[in-house]
Amino acid sequence: MLYRGLVVPGDKLGRKLGYPTANLKISPTVLPKDGVYAGEVFGDKLGVRLGAVSVGRRPTVAGNKRVFEVYIPGFKGNLYGTKLQVSLVKKIRGQKKFASIEDLKRQIAEDVRKILSLKKEDRARDRQTPDRKKTSRLSELKKSRPKKA
Repeated sequence: MLYRGLVVPGDKLGRKLGYPTANLKISPTVLPKDGVYAGEVFGDKLGVRLGAVSVGRRPTVAGNKRVFEVYIPGFKGNLYGTKLQVSLVKKIRGQKKFASIEDLKRQIAEDVRKILSLKKEDRARDRQTPDRKKTSRLSELKKSRPKKA
């Protein structure tokens, strides 16, 4: 499923944890099940990148509303007011309340490692099948991105 939304200000908690996120304004009625996902993110300022997507109430920090937020490894910049498209690739885990912020940070680091390893698996699979159509979901999203007006 493809999710589209405007990047809006959040609580800036991700930034404090070392994982700044882009919070997307998406109708709660279309949000996927709570959890952490690998996602492919497209935006004019980004191109297409792999990201860590968190959907849910953020139980460790006593969040009260469901959010859809994306951490984009390696991206530095301001995305406020821009539109992003996010395609969920794989669910990594469900939402969980951690005993401490430090435990949460350790889990986020592990989630990001898992997600980045998916990109490496994609490239390895593509190298093994050079005569076949590329199987990378990143490649598919690049082809389907909207044209600029």
